[in-house]
Amino acid sequence: MSSTSSNVVFVTGGNGFVGSATVLELIKRGYKVKGSIRSQAKADAFNKMYPTESKSIERVVVPDLMDEQRMTSALSGVDYVIHMASPFHMNFTNNVEEMLKPARELTLYSRIKRVVLTSSFVAVWDLMKGNGLWPEHTYTAEDWNPATWEQAAGAAHPLFVYSASKSLAEKAAFDFVEKEKPGFSITTFCPPFIWGPPGQPDLTLGNLNTSTWVLWWTLSGQAKEIDETGLPVFVDVRDLAYLQVAALTNDKAKNQRYLAISDEWYMEQLVNIVKEEFPHQAYRLPPTVRTRGPDHFGYDVAKTERVFDIELIPLRKTVVETMKFLFDKESVEKAGEA
Repeated sequence: MSSTSSNVVFVTGGNGFVGSATVLELIKRGYKVKGSIRSQAKADAFNKMYPTESKSIERVVVPDLMDEQRMTSALSGVDYVIHMASPFHMNFTNNVEEMLKPARELTLYSRIKRVVLTSSFVAVWDLMKGNGLWPEHTYTAEDWNPATWEQAAGAAHPLFVYSASKSLAEKAAFDFVEKEKPGFSITTFCPPFIWGPPGQPDLTLGNLNTSTWVLWWTLSGQAKEIDETGLPVFVDVRDLAYLQVAALTNDKAKNQRYLAISDEWYMEQLVNIVKEEFPHQAYRLPPTVRTRGPDHFGYDVAKTERVFDIELIPLRKTVVETMKFLFDKESVEKAGEA
């Protein structure tokens, strides 16, 4: 704990689903956090929910991460950066700028040692092979979404456009470090669906992040039939938070890229877990129609497990603990309406 007590980590997106988990992990490990927020109200909500932890956080209001003056001021006195605030843009330029903005500003500060960037599995995933499932292939951190700027610009499907832009933005970050040779190194993580008990402030069942909403929609009875499983891998938010914080001081992670995948899944499997673990909720679940998941790509996270000495959280634990939180949240919200 004492070895990190004087180090300051600048965090973007620290009030969101992944951001809150990462900030709490940082504080648990003894770091001081300087967090960018878009409004003071968001800081107040976090402080109310985590009064003890908030004593280790300095909040800096930065409504726009593209604001050079505010970013330059915010980065003063910072040792590390974890950049998670990357909105869902269909605009290529915005995605690249959101990924590169901290890197460009950090060249002004010789104190910075490491920048951790949250990318996405879509930057790895080739959506064109086998409808995205590509059973013959095993993905590693060496894989990249192969789409070019020209291909993405002519694509009609929003997911294809977004996935291409994420890949190109991440590549641009590595190219920046290689060409500019700043005093810091970078580490990127590529997570797919992100599940786990939410810990962000002001959470309601109406404002869940997209990944958690997929679980809730299917397992709360809102879905009357089970959808196909399109992306059959996930990471637990606690695993991702651990990895991002651990990467700050791990020398093996310098200028490296990692898959962040905890386990695989398919829709009927989720339903069956809830039926077994929450039998009183079984009546509301959609009927299962398949007894096995689709044939799909493999994934190799041996590099991630080896470098960070992590035992990744299995599917059942993630689903049970996430759904317990959400069912409890539902009960509280219904009681408040009564």
